[in-house]
Amino acid sequence: MCRIEKVEVLIFESPKMDEKWNEVPVEKPYSIFPEHDKILKIVREWGVFAVKITCDDGTYGYGQTGTYNVCGDLVSRFFGPMLLGQNPLEIERLWDMMFKASIPFGRRGAALMAISAIDIALWEIFGKIAKLPVYQLLGGKVREKIRCYGTGPQAELHKENNYMGSKIPMPYGPEHGAEGIRGNVERVRQVREIMGPDADIMCDCWCGWDYNYTIKMAERLKEYGIKWLEEPLVPDDIEGYQRLRPILNAMDIMLTTGEHEHSRWGARELIDKGCVDILQPDIEYCGGVSELKKIMAYASAKGVTVIPHCPCTAGMHVVMNSTVSPYMERLTSGCRPLFLADYTEKDGWLELSDSPGYGIELNPDFPVLERWENGERRR
Repeated sequence: MCRIEKVEVLIFESPKMDEKWNEVPVEKPYSIFPEHDKILKIVREWGVFAVKITCDDGTYGYGQTGTYNVCGDLVSRFFGPMLLGQNPLEIERLWDMMFKASIPFGRRGAALMAISAIDIALWEIFGKIAKLPVYQLLGGKVREKIRCYGTGPQAELHKENNYMGSKIPMPYGPEHGAEGIRGNVERVRQVREIMGPDADIMCDCWCGWDYNYTIKMAERLKEYGIKWLEEPLVPDDIEGYQRLRPILNAMDIMLTTGEHEHSRWGARELIDKGCVDILQPDIEYCGGVSELKKIMAYASAKGVTVIPHCPCTAGMHVVMNSTVSPYMERLTSGCRPLFLADYTEKDGWLELSDSPGYGIELNPDFPVLERWENGERRR
């Protein structure tokens, strides 16, 4: 049986978003501070991080976690040394070992993101060794193709791609007052006009609103038939989500969250306390393929739909295998992809190939800025 021989951390430059993304403001939790532009610039320049795990027989797998390359240090100096010499197919054991070793400083945040990247890479190794796509390892397809909705400010592109709906990053929050409320309403009105009367319209609030502002915005937006309000409150305001949900449901608006929650335990709390109509874990944040499958199993037992946040190719494989995930998100940022992937997308539907693992390779047009191998920096 092969063993893990090399754990590499790859740091890339931040992706360049489509000009439309930069033209439209997006409300964030830190938008209330005068330094918000400086903070945004720091976040955008933080770079992109990926993990490459290679076994002694040459089999390798890639994993990633958003744009937070700070996680790379955890992989290189903490988790990576634990993995060397290990059987890459003992994914469950390795996940549990990494999670329990990082409890004093982990459980959520950067530690879980780092574990997510490693777990995603291990599942690709499993697929390559078995010569099967990851969705087959998980139990096979539950559908032949996946319906998609688009996220981003380019509603015209969502319409052109025949997506089932458009999710709008909301431009303004409580600090913008009445003018901001009118701006949000106008943005939704424009998207409804572009997408037509039958498309789903969703509003991504990115933790930038508060309880009272969310109710006020819902009352103003309900005439446009929006499907859901996403993450209006900070993730830890469990009571706020509990109180909001029945109020929004009475307006025929669903409440969704979960992108910035982590692990099966965080998902369990959101479900059991009635905080969500739709749960939205992110495979790159919540613990990887292994943890997302556990979250989906629990949600299935509780009758809760799961629409993962902006899934990478690994996320596509889990959705393809999930009976509680009827469709998925596609981020239309316009930036070049970090990985070239073997799937097809046409008329708002996505189909996966039968390539082993995820069928991905690094995009050669995405140069590596830094590379760390088994804890040492390489040229």
